[in-house]
Amino acid sequence: MKSPGVCAGFGPHRGKVGALDNWTRGNVKLPFKPVKYLLCAGLVLAAAGALRAQQPDSAAWVPFQVGEKLYFSVNWTVGNIGNAHMYVTAIDSFRGQPCYRIEAGASSNKTIDLFYPVRDYFLSLIDLRKLFSRKFVKRQKEGRTVNERQLIYDQERGIRFDLVKGDTVKIVPEAQDELSIFYYFRTLDLRVGEGYLLENFVDRAGNPLKVMVLRSEWVEVPAGRFFCFVVEPYIKQGGLFQHKGNLQIWITDDQNRIPVKVTSELDFGRIVVLLESFSLGGA
Repeated sequence: MKSPGVCAGFGPHRGKVGALDNWTRGNVKLPFKPVKYLLCAGLVLAAAGALRAQQPDSAAWVPFQVGEKLYFSVNWTVGNIGNAHMYVTAIDSFRGQPCYRIEAGASSNKTIDLFYPVRDYFLSLIDLRKLFSRKFVKRQKEGRTVNERQLIYDQERGIRFDLVKGDTVKIVPEAQDELSIFYYFRTLDLRVGEGYLLENFVDRAGNPLKVMVLRSEWVEVPAGRFFCFVVEPYIKQGGLFQHKGNLQIWITDDQNRIPVKVTSELDFGRIVVLLESFSLGGA
């Protein structure tokens, strides 16, 4: 594991993260526009979807295993508006390489379905040893809009193929997708008061991102009571990210590193994502 609060392994940035001058709290581009992300797993994945990090040479320890299932409720100021889930479903083989098969999804509830139905699905094949992305699939049906992406990450050649658009772009070494980076982030050795300087990998853009570990505290959610790290992302002012709203994520301070709560303060209300139930998988 990398030393907490040190940027070794994260591109050219090395040394401890400094002050937050010229950095904007929570100014993170979520995978969805304001109305859309209220109803989907993007809030759970928000910090993850903005990150790109160079991985360690091998994954000596990971806090998740096949069979892990996480179930969330998505709540707005007026009440529940949907649900989301994240699964580690299997060990697959992709082009001869063993991979974790990670699946996530989200849906609006029956009331929201009447005027803005949401059915979203995400798939990531994560290299079993180095925890970078091999393949990413995103299918979104939100209101009348349907969107699909299928990305193949050729890590050895340093390129990414978009099977839907038919284009190819260069990628950074050991690049991540929107889902895989979240699972990588769970492997970091987090410590209160330390920061992690990362480089986002959203589409073709790049912009430095700090993830600060603000504090640790007990939190009560429907799934139980947990002692957690509270982390918050900061993005460099003038970057490409568009959404503004203080975003905080509670991740358990134990060997499982499970996300149990996400909050975001927005102009039109407060979003709270809560862990409803879970199973750790394994034997």
